[in-house]
Amino acid sequence: MLLRLFPWPVFLLAYSEFTVLPSPHNVKMDAVNTQYIMRWDWNHSLANHNVTFTAQYTFSNQRFDEGSYSGKCIRITEERCDFSRELDLYVGSYILRVRAEGRGQMSNWSCLKFVPDEDAALGPPSHVALDPGDAMVTVSFRKPMKEQDHTMRSMLDSMSFSLQYWEKHPPSKKQENVFDTEERTLFFLKPWTEYCMQVSAFIKLSNKTSPYTPQQCVRTLGKRHPPVWQVLLALLCCVTLMTVPICRRYKKRKSIVSKYTFPSSILHNTQDQMFLLLPREESCVATAVVAVQVEQTSQGQQQQVKGQRDVEAEQDSGSSSIQRGQGSSSHDSGIYLGEDSGKRSVGSTTTSQPEDTLRKNIDPFSKLL
Repeated sequence: MLLRLFPWPVFLLAYSEFTVLPSPHNVKMDAVNTQYIMRWDWNHSLANHNVTFTAQYTFSNQRFDEGSYSGKCIRITEERCDFSRELDLYVGSYILRVRAEGRGQMSNWSCLKFVPDEDAALGPPSHVALDPGDAMVTVSFRKPMKEQDHTMRSMLDSMSFSLQYWEKHPPSKKQENVFDTEERTLFFLKPWTEYCMQVSAFIKLSNKTSPYTPQQCVRTLGKRHPPVWQVLLALLCCVTLMTVPICRRYKKRKSIVSKYTFPSSILHNTQDQMFLLLPREESCVATAVVAVQVEQTSQGQQQQVKGQRDVEAEQDSGSSSIQRGQGSSSHDSGIYLGEDSGKRSVGSTTTSQPEDTLRKNIDPFSKLL
């Protein structure tokens, strides 16, 4: 009776509306750097058959134009769709939607607005490497990556990095170092000490900060002290270099002193020897004193020779007067005079000999002066 009251088309439409598939729910976008994956949830217990999903996207300003939507994931069984290659504008605004399908039935669309510049998170740097040195460590890494292994530096010029480091044993307070390059060297660390480090990236303009990389630890190096034998060898070389000039200088002085022969009166006088052994600064004074003594000695010898000559002259005059009183001949006197002259000549030679000796003895001092 009821079937006659309601026409068949109206009944089929009411039945189809009552048994329509539910729409996916909890739709969200997992976006890190330029990797965009849309995820959703759907209760499979609501249907007794297999259900597939279709996801599409378009720009926000064309959301009401059904012909502008492009299908990325069509009739897939997974509850996720990767839009990384399609959403190539990092500062663009998109509308994404997904629905469930099965046995000729379709659910309503579940929509999501997505702006990568605002909604995508910033990932940490990659390929972090630590290179230890003498009381320092060099940290190098790569910037956060985008899809197809391209860096985001071309799109995010204001990207900076933060480096945290601390001593592992005992655990110390973390210190932070901010920079803009892909490499950083930490100086003035403790040698032979283990340090742990982690790096993060951040963008000031969009107020984005990435998580820190997993901590990595490395031990610094230090300058090794030279072995003991090397220290002793260097000390011995220094002493040798200082001793050789002193020995040469001493030998040179000794050779100068032993090269010349000095008078016996100087060599037997201990005071004169002390003068000769004086340092170089007093050598001139010592030579002058010795020269004065030699000069005084020569003057005394000259006076002694002069006195002897006067005595001989008196003796000669006495002998000549005696011979005259006895009436000696002129021939005898001539002979006497000849002998007298011979004695005088002999006296003169004996007198000149000490002077020559003194001159020879004084000559070495003149060379020294």
